[in-house]
Amino acid sequence: MFKNTRNTSPFWVLFRYLLALAIIWGLYTELFRRNNFDELWGLFRQSLSGTALVYLLLCCFLMPFNWLLETFKWRVFTQPWSGMPFSQSWHAVLAGVAASMLLPNRSGDYLGRWLVAPKGQKAQIMLATIASNYCQFLVLLGMGFPSLLWLGYYTKNSPIEQTGLFLSFIIVLFVGLLLLGVVVIPQLLHHYADRIRAGAWQGFFKFLQMPLQQGLEITERYSWRTFASGFGFAWLRYGLYCIQYYAILRFYGIDLPLDAALAGVGSIYLLQTAIPLPPVLALLARGEIALLIWGIWGANALSILAASYTLFVLNLAFPALLGLFYIVKKW
Repeated sequence: MFKNTRNTSPFWVLFRYLLALAIIWGLYTELFRRNNFDELWGLFRQSLSGTALVYLLLCCFLMPFNWLLETFKWRVFTQPWSGMPFSQSWHAVLAGVAASMLLPNRSGDYLGRWLVAPKGQKAQIMLATIASNYCQFLVLLGMGFPSLLWLGYYTKNSPIEQTGLFLSFIIVLFVGLLLLGVVVIPQLLHHYADRIRAGAWQGFFKFLQMPLQQGLEITERYSWRTFASGFGFAWLRYGLYCIQYYAILRFYGIDLPLDAALAGVGSIYLLQTAIPLPPVLALLARGEIALLIWGIWGANALSILAASYTLFVLNLAFPALLGLFYIVKKW
């Protein structure tokens, strides 16, 4: 039977509660103290009375599947060595969503999942999270750059003249990063396996021996099928996000051709990820990016901001509040 033991020292209990309070304050400040909150709320209520309500319901319905897919993806990289039940993996993922509210570029995933992970598996959890996020990052690049290119052609204002060269660069970058994570790094670890396990590590380098040993033990349990499964779930998550975004646009009356919507979503997703700010501080920047992209088609500015705001609340704020419970909860 798998048993989870959490660190309940006074320091970590205090840290968990302070983290939770900081996240709650950040969400409250960004969500309810905005200058245009009343306008956004009024537009939301007005949209509820129309036939487009089905799009909001679809977006809400898909929200838990978004994070279920993330949980499945992460478990692909934890199950070969961990006995965590699915419920605890789900709790760890939501805790990562909560911690990510205060840290840039989803780096809070590592802190949140680390806090919920059982003792003795902390370092392995971090490595598995790196592998899981790596799959999502490659899907983001694989769809984001072509989306930017298609967006430029759609608006007849592409700054890229040699598209064949640009696409070749994207393919080389994608394949290079794929080989680096799936082939090169595991092969290097295996090549130096004996030195890692039995070498005489001195000075600063002795602190690297344990992480390298744990990384070697984990990569030995991963195969190409493991990464193929991880990429599969990453593609499903990306597709689900596109459906959600398209649905929320339709809810607020922004009706675009499907290819234009997909190009815009891919571009926004890529640009948002490049913002080195925590989500609770980058909501304004996310709105500006959305205005830049959807404004190409003359969409109403308030509707664009409302769509971005609503999607943030559904996909991040609600799961983050639930994740707070698992951060402070005693097992």
